[in-house]
Amino acid sequence: MAKIRTFIAIELPSGLKQDADKLIVTLKPIAEGVRWVRAANLHFTLRFLGDIGQDQVAGLAEKLRENLSPLKPFPLKLSGLGCFPNMNRPRVIWLGGAGDMEALQNLAYQVESACRDCGLGKADKKFSAHLTIGRIKNPRGLEPFIERLTKVDFESDEFEVGEVVIFKSDLSPRGPTYTPMAKIPIG
Repeated sequence: MAKIRTFIAIELPSGLKQDADKLIVTLKPIAEGVRWVRAANLHFTLRFLGDIGQDQVAGLAEKLRENLSPLKPFPLKLSGLGCFPNMNRPRVIWLGGAGDMEALQNLAYQVESACRDCGLGKADKKFSAHLTIGRIKNPRGLEPFIERLTKVDFESDEFEVGEVVIFKSDLSPRGPTYTPMAKIPIG
């Protein structure tokens, strides 16, 4: 059985990807040692699955359809910047989510439930509404950059979350390539 690296996410509209990319372009010159996410790869991860059997995707998509059919589409936007684990020890730079956070949490819960029902185990990390825009290889000398991050006021337009996507992730030296395998409507 072939294994594929997968995750379930909310795909962003192209206009929001461009807005986030413009922010990244302004941050690049002041932050060496950051591996920035390409605009095409920006998404809200609901559940990282890792390597699963390719034959499991259809069953997972069906279970997601079942779990998400009672939900309603909802508004979301990108708002605020931060770092994981924190600003003093930055490893991941993220944009936050805002809007109907209760609906987003419920969506993440239903996705997690579907994954468990399909035998994919419990998530490694608790869901956190964020969009990764960069990963820091070496945090030394980033104090001016982190100070700048605390002053950036970023907020996007709202968009409607109307589906989730099961993505295949192929890793290469040029970075990951994400391919949609199934799109599951909400509602």
